[in-house]
Amino acid sequence: MDLPTLNGTSSRTSDTVQIVDVEPTRNPASSDNATMKDFYVIAAGYIFFTLTDTAVRMIVLFGLWQRHFQALNIAIMFVSYEALGVVTNLFGGIMGSRLGLRFCLLLGLLLQLVGISLLFVLDREDVSHWSQAAVTGYVVFAQSFSGAAKDLVKLAGKSSTKLATKAAKNRKTNAGDPLFKLVAWLTGAKNSVKGLGFLIGAVLINYAGLWRALLVMVLLTLLPLPGVWMWLDPRLGISKDQQRLTLREIFDKGRDVNMLSLARVFLFGSRDLWFEIALPIWLRAQFDWNFTASGAFLAVWIIIYGAVQTITPQYILKPLKMYPFKRAKLLVIWTVLLMIITIAIAAYLTAVRNKPISDQKAATLSIISIGLAVFAFVFAVNSSIHSYLIVAYAAKDKIAINVGFYYCANALGRLTGTLLSGFMFQYYGIWVCIWTSVGFLAICTVITAFFRDVKDANTE
Repeated sequence: MDLPTLNGTSSRTSDTVQIVDVEPTRNPASSDNATMKDFYVIAAGYIFFTLTDTAVRMIVLFGLWQRHFQALNIAIMFVSYEALGVVTNLFGGIMGSRLGLRFCLLLGLLLQLVGISLLFVLDREDVSHWSQAAVTGYVVFAQSFSGAAKDLVKLAGKSSTKLATKAAKNRKTNAGDPLFKLVAWLTGAKNSVKGLGFLIGAVLINYAGLWRALLVMVLLTLLPLPGVWMWLDPRLGISKDQQRLTLREIFDKGRDVNMLSLARVFLFGSRDLWFEIALPIWLRAQFDWNFTASGAFLAVWIIIYGAVQTITPQYILKPLKMYPFKRAKLLVIWTVLLMIITIAIAAYLTAVRNKPISDQKAATLSIISIGLAVFAFVFAVNSSIHSYLIVAYAAKDKIAINVGFYYCANALGRLTGTLLSGFMFQYYGIWVCIWTSVGFLAICTVITAFFRDVKDANTE
């Protein structure tokens, strides 16, 4: 995959790139290279982290399911992961604006090492004598470190795209919108790697066991640390405005960021209502798959999702005459389409829920595979446009704070979806999870109808 530059190609140009608090001693001729170097270093750290984070999620999920933990127990174990994400995004944005993106990225990688290291205890023989409540509590504690880590790293990754472009008012080039392309590339690459992480985690827990699987994760997390420390500008992302923030300023980011963040809660809640907990367990139970097969299914889904995010600006929205994407209300079309697809999947699972699986195993697998592939495509377009809108709406000098607040909403949606997923799947079934997802998407659609165009938001 070619790395993008700001004119939408894979080659370097002489376009000037603006960045917050650039060192005055830098050679102006090399400022473009220095800025893109910062972006590439952050992107590498973000992608390596994503690989380990998703692999660890599979290792924990399948490792505990193998030990006869129920779906609700496993969902509770991930509560701290998502809850810490809410808190980290809310205050991590403030941290990033004061201490810089390098600090956030380094802290995130170090916290991930702590979270993974704590899980080694689960491989000890005496842990088999612990009660399920004790194991659940311990994993909740360990996952809290990974939850905080994930959103510190994501904050750095998403903020870097805005800082590596010109100011929003001057984002007109022959190649369209370079900001959208940069956001789409990073988000798509991250999600493709996320799919690979699902597969690696499932294969490792299946063939190598818990201890060796976690050791591989520790080594992969260590890889980007030297580059981040040595090559990343320590002042990147620091806001010029260092005044104290009031409680209202922390939570009120203006109409556009607030509305987008609220829509994000329901968009990602709709996915995690069935994807993170219910789907992998349902696949194993319904089709007698091993960990590798279940992980491969999830990996393919995520890779499709990531690939679509990467090509959304140029190959999906442009042919539909929606690119450059300035009319934000056009996103309603994509949320409605996503809701229709979800209704179709839910309706099928409702119709066959009381029939013997042996009578329709092949048909169910085919329909679910096709339905989820189409869902992945449309969800990826929605997510890609969301990721663009937050960096387009956000004030450039306070990008870390605004992006942090937005991903606080993202984590809140994942937290809600994960909890509801575990409860509904255990007591009602996956079909109820997906019908609830339909409700979330209906709310998301209504909120999206009130989005303002990008140019209107930037001229406020």
